[in-house]
Amino acid sequence: MKKLIFIIFLTSLFTAGQLRSQICCGGGVYDIAVLSLNKKALFSAGYKWDNFNGVWDSGSEWIKTKQTNWQMTPSFSAAYRFNKHLQAGVSVPFVINRNELAGLPSSGSGIGDVVLSGRYEIFHEYSLYTVNKKTKMDEKTPYLAVTFGMTLPTGKSDDKADSEIDITGKGFYTAMLGVSFIKTILKNKFQFGADLSWLHSFSKTYNEYYNQPLTNSFKRQLGERLNYALTMNYLINMKSSVSLAFAGFIQGNHSIDEKSVSGSDENSFGLTASYTYYPLTYIRLTPLVKMNFPYSGIGTNAPGSFLVGINLVYYIESLDD
Repeated sequence: MKKLIFIIFLTSLFTAGQLRSQICCGGGVYDIAVLSLNKKALFSAGYKWDNFNGVWDSGSEWIKTKQTNWQMTPSFSAAYRFNKHLQAGVSVPFVINRNELAGLPSSGSGIGDVVLSGRYEIFHEYSLYTVNKKTKMDEKTPYLAVTFGMTLPTGKSDDKADSEIDITGKGFYTAMLGVSFIKTILKNKFQFGADLSWLHSFSKTYNEYYNQPLTNSFKRQLGERLNYALTMNYLINMKSSVSLAFAGFIQGNHSIDEKSVSGSDENSFGLTASYTYYPLTYIRLTPLVKMNFPYSGIGTNAPGSFLVGINLVYYIESLDD
């Protein structure tokens, strides 16, 4: 169970709390919790409140936001384990925007981008094996998995939205491929994890922009993106743990009509702290706090924010365990 507490937080941080490229853009979240070997399925309800306090411009200068600007995202997730190595899940968010800009509507909401996600687990920590008819435990091999997924543009993006406040999704089909690593340093006490993933967005043709028809359509594609996360987890007891994570992203220039747009690259990073509690073996509660550092030189073309969230998960345990 202790490894499960950690791996759930790592996934919700790295693949759920991704920074968005526009202040009011992007409703896709990756709040799909990971199933341990003794869990068959899960259902999760989550809530996030993201208060945008500024933005880094193309010169990495930090510009403080003066107006009220936040986004709430309740979400529902489910995951299923097919066998010892393979599991998959889905996450459906609902995005609520608030941005008090003069002359524009101040609120908007709608379904976000639906995320399909999976992982193929190559190694598990503390696996049992047999030597000379004796059962032994492997205490050296770390947890290692290949992660993959697809974001579906089910939210409203900048071509269909009436204004920026109505944007609830990126508007692009995006494929993800990555790797997830976990190693226990002190058994039953301290774990270290690292995640790395590459995101590729497929090009999209714009025939309208902010719900207005265009005389000349154009094709746009987001830059290649690399997400990274390093996480430390301290296991308090069999029912709880605390985690601290450093996570961020680097994204290349986007392109219009297959030509790179100079100065449109993006990057940012932040810290996330969380506490995970298991009142019962089949229920998990995880509150978390995430923050960026509001200083110049540590972000480019990206928003900075202070986020609080909570996730409640219900598990269906494996009958074979």
